[in-house]
Amino acid sequence: MILLHYHYSQFSSLCSNEVSLLSTKIQGAVAALSALALLTACTPSSDDPDATRNGANKTAEAAADPVFRVGAITSEAAESASESTPSSQPSDATSSAEPSESADAAAAMPGAGDFGEVTESGDDIDLEAGQRIGISVENADLSDISVTEEAHPRIAHDPGTFFDASGTALESDEDAQAGSSTPSSTESGSSDDESTEESKGSDSESKDDAEAVSAPDDSAAWISTYGLVADSEYTVKVTATAADGDEVDLDATVIVGASDGAPMSVRTTLADGQTVGVAAPIMLNFGSTVSEEFRDDVERRLSVKVTDENGEEREVEGSWGWLYDDPQSRLHFRPKEFWPAHSKVSVDVPLKDVPTGENSVGRNDLTLDFEIGRKQVVKADVKTHRMTVTRDGKTVMDFPASLGAPKSPSYNGTHVVMSKAADYTMTSEQWDYETDVQWAVRIHNNGEFIHAAPWSAGVQGSQNVSHGCVNLTTARAKEYYDSAIFGDPVEITGSQVSLSTNDSDISDWVYSWDEWKKLSALD
Repeated sequence: MILLHYHYSQFSSLCSNEVSLLSTKIQGAVAALSALALLTACTPSSDDPDATRNGANKTAEAAADPVFRVGAITSEAAESASESTPSSQPSDATSSAEPSESADAAAAMPGAGDFGEVTESGDDIDLEAGQRIGISVENADLSDISVTEEAHPRIAHDPGTFFDASGTALESDEDAQAGSSTPSSTESGSSDDESTEESKGSDSESKDDAEAVSAPDDSAAWISTYGLVADSEYTVKVTATAADGDEVDLDATVIVGASDGAPMSVRTTLADGQTVGVAAPIMLNFGSTVSEEFRDDVERRLSVKVTDENGEEREVEGSWGWLYDDPQSRLHFRPKEFWPAHSKVSVDVPLKDVPTGENSVGRNDLTLDFEIGRKQVVKADVKTHRMTVTRDGKTVMDFPASLGAPKSPSYNGTHVVMSKAADYTMTSEQWDYETDVQWAVRIHNNGEFIHAAPWSAGVQGSQNVSHGCVNLTTARAKEYYDSAIFGDPVEITGSQVSLSTNDSDISDWVYSWDEWKKLSALD
């Protein structure tokens, strides 16, 4: 078993000279693990039968002791190796002496020397930020791998890629892969004390099992999917199985140096303890642009946990999405459907010293705990000239309204309450007006509000005369204003125009679910 515990601080970009040197070395190396297969499959050549027999005995003795290597692999080398043809068929050690059917795989696979020096339990290995951990074993097969981070246990484990002795990438169990952006969930425990204790033990075992990625048959090496973070220590625990069935363990520590990358902050618009509506997205705003090639490393570290009022975890399908840069990068999380009402949401964003670009790293970690309130949904219909409000499935308001006139229509689609003000001055260069209004609830950046409009009270319920807003009488606008909170959905229908995904702080619900998932940097 390979168990990596991460402790993060700073991140450093890999020096271009080192990339060049290591890439040159890798390109010139024939998969050294193939040489291992040659050692086990062939006997020494000699005219003296005894010498041949003695050589074979020495080879057998050497094969009895697994040899581990732990070192750094460049991202370029790791990507090249991972692109070798995946194989789900067990390799035949007796045929490993033959030339590989895939010359590209042999050339791409790092050699044994590229995995670092021979490593024994208790060793400390100094590596650099940005590189990936590579682990190889000779005279044995890797059994399984588990990646956890002690400082941030909610981070998904690193599935990495396994390789056989010929340098071919092996297919792993899909269920064991990391990187899901769906919040975790658990089943409620038994009410019986004894059953509860058993359940707790079972849950603990299940958690350990969930963290482990079983190695395919004949796995001789493993390369991590994600780069090392600066100023960190990684505890490396490996279990390999020798030919005689004995398991051999390795326990070593990887130490990563500091980084001089420029710090990039991350913040959120929500506040701890805030209660929001069921359509509220989790919004992360970065201090600059996160380079596309680093977005998967950033996203895979994030976690979202949803619980009910009793603290029991709720299963909620959701995904992160990278929205267009504005000009800084924006990363939002939304569930597939609206959040379940009366829930608690806990968000972990451990990004300090995590790479965000070639020369930048995360400035800070961030956590967020907020609550989902009642399910209040507003529906405004352009054709019927009415606005209804339902709360937890019950209609609590049904008002005549006036929406956007034909020349300045309201937009179809799911809007989200963004802010509100008891007194607000509305201005429009397009329509050349400046008007003071009361009880204004903003539902979009395009200028759409729900607000008091006593001047249109006479036609509310029969005509649409606004510049795109939902007009109500003052008393009705106040009643709605008092009930609205950030994140409430407002669904407008019946118009001839619809919302687009541009020019809005919150366009999350304009995307279909399939469209939204494509905005994730994770496969």
